[in-house]
Amino acid sequence: YTAYTGNNTQNKSNYEKRHNGGSANLWHKLADGSYVSVSVKKSTEYTALSASLVNYETSWGRISKNCYFYYANNLYEKVGDEYKKVELSENKSGDWYNTTYTYTYTFSDGTSISSTGRDSKPNLGSHAPLYTPAADGDSTVYTYTYTDSAGVVQTIGTSTGASTRYTPAFYQRSTTTSGGGSRLNALKSAANAFANAVAVKAAGEDGDITTTADNIDHRIAVVGYADTDWDYDYNTGVFIGNTLNRYEDAAAEVYSTALQDMSTTNAKNNVTASLNALQASGATRTDYGLIMAKGILDANPVPAGETRNRVVIVFTDGSPTSSNGFERDVANSAISTANAIKAGETTVYSIGIFSGADASTAGKEPDEDYYDGFLGPNYTDAEMSAACNWFMQKVSSNNGTPRTPSYYLSAGDSASLNSIFKQISDNIESGGTSTTLDSGAVIKDIISPAFALPAGATASHITLETYKCTGKSGDAYTWTKNADAMGAAATVNGDQVSVTGFDFAKNWCGTENNNGTTTYRGNKLVISFDVVTKPGFLGGNNVFTNTSAGVYENANAQNPVLTFDRPQVNVPIDPVTVNAAGKDVYLLSEVKVDALKTGATVKVGDVTLDLSKENYGLESWQNEYVDITVAITDKDGNVISADLADLTEDKEYTITVTVAPKTKGADASGDPATAQSNSGTGNINVYKPELTYKDSEVFYGDNLPTNFDTNNRTATKWKHGETEADTSKMGAAPTLTVTYTPEASKISGNKINSKDDIQVKATVKIKDTDVTTYTIFAHTACNPACGWNETVTPNGNPAFLLHVKTASLTIKKEGTVGATEGFIFKVVKADDASVNFRVSVQGNGQVTITGLPLGTYAVTEDTDWSWRYKNGVTISDSSVTLTKESPTGYVTVTNTKTNYYLLDGSDYAQNNSALLSAGN
Repeated sequence: YTAYTGNNTQNKSNYEKRHNGGSANLWHKLADGSYVSVSVKKSTEYTALSASLVNYETSWGRISKNCYFYYANNLYEKVGDEYKKVELSENKSGDWYNTTYTYTYTFSDGTSISSTGRDSKPNLGSHAPLYTPAADGDSTVYTYTYTDSAGVVQTIGTSTGASTRYTPAFYQRSTTTSGGGSRLNALKSAANAFANAVAVKAAGEDGDITTTADNIDHRIAVVGYADTDWDYDYNTGVFIGNTLNRYEDAAAEVYSTALQDMSTTNAKNNVTASLNALQASGATRTDYGLIMAKGILDANPVPAGETRNRVVIVFTDGSPTSSNGFERDVANSAISTANAIKAGETTVYSIGIFSGADASTAGKEPDEDYYDGFLGPNYTDAEMSAACNWFMQKVSSNNGTPRTPSYYLSAGDSASLNSIFKQISDNIESGGTSTTLDSGAVIKDIISPAFALPAGATASHITLETYKCTGKSGDAYTWTKNADAMGAAATVNGDQVSVTGFDFAKNWCGTENNNGTTTYRGNKLVISFDVVTKPGFLGGNNVFTNTSAGVYENANAQNPVLTFDRPQVNVPIDPVTVNAAGKDVYLLSEVKVDALKTGATVKVGDVTLDLSKENYGLESWQNEYVDITVAITDKDGNVISADLADLTEDKEYTITVTVAPKTKGADASGDPATAQSNSGTGNINVYKPELTYKDSEVFYGDNLPTNFDTNNRTATKWKHGETEADTSKMGAAPTLTVTYTPEASKISGNKINSKDDIQVKATVKIKDTDVTTYTIFAHTACNPACGWNETVTPNGNPAFLLHVKTASLTIKKEGTVGATEGFIFKVVKADDASVNFRVSVQGNGQVTITGLPLGTYAVTEDTDWSWRYKNGVTISDSSVTLTKESPTGYVTVTNTKTNYYLLDGSDYAQNNSALLSAGN
């Protein structure tokens, strides 16, 4: 190992070396002088996409970055502080000549919007902008780790920034220690080593292929694939020895004889010659290779009563194609054939040695484009690597999902490649004593997150038993229990149970044939212990009790030599309780469907579900084996799927939560778990405005007042029944706009034209919506009572009264006049001559005119009638103005008699009140 230095020690360069293995990987030196492979993880950042993006766009035959569909598998919306996945799908309708494209965006809250037309911009509304994971940047955090001998991940350190150099004494392994040469030579070397290992196993316990009594007929066939054009004569076909039986020509004729029995020298030599005859030029028609592999398996079925492990190893240094790049047709054909092979209970391994091969990632399925899925040279290396990794995961028995142990394996050098082939060969049944698992081997059983050892459990609670193989009954061996554990000892470390001390090589089980005599040998180790359901686990069927269990060569081994079946049990689901929360809202408010979940109290047994949080606030292990569904319905049982807008009346809703097992559980121990469901009902309480009004006074003839809100409205409240709104919880109430309409017949030119009370109607709006009918109108009675004292008025018609007051004018007569003499006066309103009166005053008396509108009045004496008095008439004030501040006016008239010879009393003073009434 040599120190890793140079300009390429930036975090982004280090990240590319995280899973390459061998000399292409980074290595970390431990305190004991050994070296461990370094893994690198980086944080995810998101960048907002431009609002100018359209649904779909292409550039030079590939999907353009100027459209949302380019990011279809990596599209997110920001909800609070979280980024949540957005699903984008394309739907085509019509014929090929006139195709309509519809794009549907489905958001994390279950809502969706659709946009028609490839070059159209979707209206994302409140979901905008959308985001996509950003490329490495200055804020990206890189974490460097390694896995220790106990299988625990240890952190070396962290570094921030893609271009930051981070070199805490990392190392690279020299190519001389890890092999070299071309990838084809590396393959031939590793595959030959694999074939030799299988041959050793086939030779049986004595290791001698020439003594056949204990031989095991492991069989191998070699298939090459490239293309059927220029590589037709070189590699594409079934090899027997160094003879190529070409695809679609002679290959099918040798399917039945292609498998070579590795327990024979001739077959071993044939496989060696076949491997050495492999070529590496031409295209990468993985689909052809798998078609031939399936043909060989189909032509060699497992005989009845016999059990065999069947394995296909797909090795490739490139993407699936018939020419260049990545072709979906080739990939899909290969995946389809691989699935058919796996359906026949055959394990499929895939080995990738191409640039960017990474078995820890699921990769990314390539997008469709005008070239039928062809990823040409316009695609980046990262995009091509992602597509190839997706392909390798799908072909292998991982079935698209990375797992441990993995059936997709990637190698960076020949040493790593040899290690991979050894890993596969170790999983092939061994005969005799070919196993190297001695008493230093470790059996590790890692308890799943859903379970734990009982409280206080120690190594003494792990039961270790051994059984001697005593014979065979049909296909099953028979056993007798031994007196002790034969050296096996257990340790407990957290959720891991480890057992060492049992010598597997010494105690291998099986039959021995000597001169026709069959004997049985060996011992097996049985490990058992109790686990209990961990608090917080919701239950379900077919629940794995452990994460993994396997045999490791020694305490430092990172990968198991073999793994065990994982036990499954059925765990009951506890009863569900649901309490829906009441919601207080203002009139015409909107309530989102998701908001109905907020505040609901839901429990499964003692486990609380928070319906407002992602995954209900649970860790993934808690509900891994159940489906949780939440349905919100109205009082009639109809599903509430859309947000509730413009609410005017109370609404009852019901939340139903169902926790159901994902599987039936027929094959696991324990009674199958059944679904649990319950409901809770809540109310949306709509608070409505209550407006309180009082009457006021106005004057006949005055301007109509405009300050009704401040003068007549005395209180504004929002109430639900008798309960007043709590603004500290509900927030500010909506703004009310109130318009007032007095009786039109009593108004003229904005003047009050009536002596009678005026009714005023109130109309209430929230924004542009009339909410008068939803408004409560209260009225404060007048004191003293006015005769109209409605406590509540319907629909604000009227909301209150304007009590009309009138003005009065008094004309007083003074002077030397006889008590029986009468005088006539004319009263005229200055701005309205139609308002005029003729009144008489007898002697030195006075008369008061009531019921007058406000205004200025001129008072004159009829001189023709009072001609006997000096100068006809003397009036102290010729006019008077009546205002609402001074609604009572006075005019004093003084006369002096100068002529006495005429009779008087021809027109005595009349009843002025009657005269005024007539005058009005």
